[in-house]
Amino acid sequence: MAAAAAALCRRSPSLLCRRHLLIRLLSSQTQLQAPPPPTPTTPADLSRLKSSIRDAATKPDALAALFLSGLPHPAFLADRPLFALSVHRLASAGRRDLVASILSSSLTALPSPHPSEGFLIRLICLYSAAGMPDHSLTPPSERALSALLSAYHDNRLYDRVVEAFNTLPADLAIKPGIVSHNVLLKTLVASGDLTAARKVFDEMPDRAGVQPDIISCNEILKGYLNAGDDAAFDQLLKEITKRHLKPNVGTYNLRMALLCARGRSFEAQELLDAMGAKGVPPNRAIFNTVIKGLCNEGEVGAAMALFREMREVPRQNGRGVSPNFETYIMLLEALVNKSVFDPALEVCKECLRNKWAPPFQAVKGLVQGLLKSRKAKQAKEVLTAMRKAVKGDAKEEWVKVEAQFQLVLADKKA
Repeated sequence: MAAAAAALCRRSPSLLCRRHLLIRLLSSQTQLQAPPPPTPTTPADLSRLKSSIRDAATKPDALAALFLSGLPHPAFLADRPLFALSVHRLASAGRRDLVASILSSSLTALPSPHPSEGFLIRLICLYSAAGMPDHSLTPPSERALSALLSAYHDNRLYDRVVEAFNTLPADLAIKPGIVSHNVLLKTLVASGDLTAARKVFDEMPDRAGVQPDIISCNEILKGYLNAGDDAAFDQLLKEITKRHLKPNVGTYNLRMALLCARGRSFEAQELLDAMGAKGVPPNRAIFNTVIKGLCNEGEVGAAMALFREMREVPRQNGRGVSPNFETYIMLLEALVNKSVFDPALEVCKECLRNKWAPPFQAVKGLVQGLLKSRKAKQAKEVLTAMRKAVKGDAKEEWVKVEAQFQLVLADKKA
């Protein structure tokens, strides 16, 4: 009788059966032995409990005990940032047993008959963030399936993605949709199996009743870009047009990356300029792709001009695109290598104002160039700003570098 019931649940899992499956999956997780503190009963109690969890001085075992004591409180279960912080702290301390304990207890703390799909997806993502996708939950829906597949992908467990995609839908009577298929395509491309990815892409309509979307196409384009197959890349671009799919920012970024990889960065810049007219505002990744291409070709003047234009690009929710650390570094290094020190000084100062310390070698080259150009004052300003921006173990190393330049500055003053 038990075997027949199990087989029935396997063929047509109800929400209740799925809940039992989840609890059974997690029943082997390590649980805390010590009794947790009392459950908070007032808002003040809950506030104090949360403050104790956030306190950096709270040890992992105490943190987990406090966490468990808050689970019966609905307001605690709804606190996403606190969940993320707790998992991060425990995982950073190497206490995966406690991560498993608090997350499995979070599942069973929810009222019957079952946890919500959103809550399950949240737990799946938390397991992934802790580097524990194998402890993740068996997904009861297509959305949860795609979240689980993404968790495996993000942890580079590519075989697990393929295995889960091939087995879980049948086990749980879930039909994989476009999102799950796209995670599978991304995984196959990342693992280097472009042939399998293209096969899945081509068979999606007939075998799964799912039409590839522009994200599906982008994943295959990425595979062709990585493989250096320009002909297949261009052919798929034509297919996108025939399928009446609208290229998105990812499609344009891939096209520009291909052009830049072939030494045609000015063509990529022209494509960037045309994006707005097509109703696709460029993002930071687009600018970084083209700026990097121009820098690699030695066109640092054009790269610097594009860097200055970033903040003026019209966008739907305002104006401009902000550079990130990658933007500053690749531009600074290219400018210093080309001995174009005034623009390099502008980029370096802006980077340091954001409290980002550029690589020592690039800053050393900039300071040396400024000193040769008799700009000792600007060189000294860079040294001082760098000292304030450098953190941790690098601070001691920078003090040694700065000391060498201070001797040079003293000689020039004398």
